[in-house]
Amino acid sequence: MKKQKFLLLNLVAIAVAVVPAVAKAESTGDLPDKTATFEENTLPAESHWIGDGTPDDMYAGELNYWYSGQYMFTVNKHSDSWWSGYALSNETSKTYATLDDQFHSAAGGAHQGDNFLVYYDDTYNGELRIYDIYNEEGAVVDGMYVTNSAYAMNSIINGDAFGSTPFDKGDYFKMIITGYDINEQSTGKVEYYLADYRSENSAEHYCIDTWQWVDLSSLGKVSSVSIHFETSQTNAWGALTPLYACIDDFNSGKTVGVESATADVTTQISAMANALRIVTDMTDYRVDVFTAGGAQVYSQGGFSGNSVVELETPASGMYVVRVSGAEGTVAKRIVLK
Repeated sequence: MKKQKFLLLNLVAIAVAVVPAVAKAESTGDLPDKTATFEENTLPAESHWIGDGTPDDMYAGELNYWYSGQYMFTVNKHSDSWWSGYALSNETSKTYATLDDQFHSAAGGAHQGDNFLVYYDDTYNGELRIYDIYNEEGAVVDGMYVTNSAYAMNSIINGDAFGSTPFDKGDYFKMIITGYDINEQSTGKVEYYLADYRSENSAEHYCIDTWQWVDLSSLGKVSSVSIHFETSQTNAWGALTPLYACIDDFNSGKTVGVESATADVTTQISAMANALRIVTDMTDYRVDVFTAGGAQVYSQGGFSGNSVVELETPASGMYVVRVSGAEGTVAKRIVLK
C-alpha cells in the first residue's frame, strides 16, 4: 500500500504515466471530466486488457496503472491467465461457459459506450484501490453503475466445479465499498447486494443481471476507494462465489434512459472532430450536451435543418446529446475522441 501511495503522490506532481496497451487521452492541462467512463482507453473490438509485461516474479505480478476521468486504476498481471484488480473489457456477450468468458458482464456489454471494468478481488498481493489523482484533498464520489459478471452469476445460478452450489434461501453475495480520506482514514462503507436470497419469500430472491446505480455520496470526500466482497458460500480457504463484478461510469449521477426519440421527423446525431453533425428536418431546435455524469457543457438554440455544432475542445469521453424543438426531442449517447 505504501508503494501505491508513493506512486500516486508522484503522479499528482508530474501528471503523467504511460499505459502501454491501453491508450490514454492526451492531457490538455485542464481538469478532466469527473466521471470515469473508460472510453478514453482504446481496445480492439470484443477484447479485454489485464495489463502488460511479463512479471519477473509470477507470484508478485506486474502492476499496471491506467486512467479514466480523474481516477487511477490498477491491474496486477501475474501471467496471461492470472490477474487481479481492475481489468478493461468491451466484450458484449453475457454468457459464461469457460474461464475465457470471465470478461463478460451479466448485462451483456457496458452500461454506456463500449468499455467497462471487470473487477477481480484477489487479495493475494494486497488491496488494490481506485485513486482520485486530481483532487488533492479528495472529492465526493456521486455513485457508479454495477452489475454481476457473467462468471459470478453462473456460479450463483448453477454452482460450479470449485464447490459453489446454486444459491438457495439464506444465501447472498454483496459488494462492500469503503472510502478513505487523504490521511488513509476510513470515511464509511456502502454495501450493495449483487445477489440476495435471504428472504423467507422466494419471490424476493434476486441476482442482478442489469446495470444498477449505487449511491456512494455517503462516503463523503475521499481520495481513494476500496472494493471487496462477502458471500454466504465459503469454506476453510475462503469464498466459493467468484469475487468478480462489473463497473461502469464511476463517479456518475443516476441517469435515465437517454437513447430516446419522440420527434415527428427523423434526426441523426454523429460525432466529428470537436463537433457534432446533426441531420434533421427539424426547425428552430435546441442542442444540449451533457457529460456522462450529468454536467451540461453546451446549450444553444436557433438551429434549423442540417447543422454542424462546434464544441470548444471537449474532453474525450461519453456524452449525451439532446436535440429538442416543436417537432419533438431526440437524445443520443456519443463518444468524442
